[in-house]
Amino acid sequence: MLRESNGHQVTALNSAWPLARHPILIFLDSDDLLLPHAAATVAGLWTTATVKMQFPLVTIDKAGRQLGHVAPKYPPNLDTATLRAELLRTGGSPNSAASGNAYSRSLLEAVTRDGGFDLENPREHWMDAILECNAPFYGEVRTLYKPLACYRIHDGNLYAIKDIDGAHFIKMLDIFAVKLEYLAGRCRSWGIPFDPATARNRSIWPLECRLVVDKLTFLNHSSANDSLREPVVSTLYRALGACLEARLPVSNRIIRAGWFVGVAVSPRPLARRLIALRFVGSERPAWFERVLTTIATTAG
Repeated sequence: MLRESNGHQVTALNSAWPLARHPILIFLDSDDLLLPHAAATVAGLWTTATVKMQFPLVTIDKAGRQLGHVAPKYPPNLDTATLRAELLRTGGSPNSAASGNAYSRSLLEAVTRDGGFDLENPREHWMDAILECNAPFYGEVRTLYKPLACYRIHDGNLYAIKDIDGAHFIKMLDIFAVKLEYLAGRCRSWGIPFDPATARNRSIWPLECRLVVDKLTFLNHSSANDSLREPVVSTLYRALGACLEARLPVSNRIIRAGWFVGVAVSPRPLARRLIALRFVGSERPAWFERVLTTIATTAG
């Protein structure tokens, strides 16, 4: 089935999924791959209460060669209540990129009935973000810790990047702002308290992006994010507060706080290297990747 016009991702998927014949759906991006056992694993672990199952992805290059990087590195013992609480606390939750999720058809039907896909500008939204905001409020979200898909790194990735480009981080801040506004609207419809301004200052991900922009002074043009122009020390102060309050293992919070301090106080060349270690998986030494994986999966 082909649409008459390009309505962007969410519109295209909402035209496609009602045609599916099965109760579990995976939206596989065209540049990604599922591992051979993915569907069988998901189906074998699915229950009647499950509305979403998320799993890490192995990064691959354009030719399909594995790069030795797996993301996300989920904290241990992640359950639906924790995901729901994190959404309300920070506006986000530990989640996978689009191809790292399976959804129940019933979830998509429920979100449609409740107006969750009634978007003023669908082109600003992404399906995985919409369903991340909705799923924990409709049923159980199960997190798997073994990769079931591959995320391809190339020049056009939205989240994974190959080099440090200021425009990319500005775009990430725009996307997060749209997601916060969407979640606030959903919470109003559910009668659940949610403060977007407080959530923004508790969320580590946009604070990371903001520090990159502040440190490298990329905000030198007119944009919706001009309000984010502030001294590095201001961003650092908020970031350390977010790390202190984060519902993460202590070792994870220490590493994140150390990264914020390192980027903030380092000369720009060293700061760029620290930013690359955080955001460019292909630049991480293999031993460093192993240490991060060990900390994420074993810390209590």
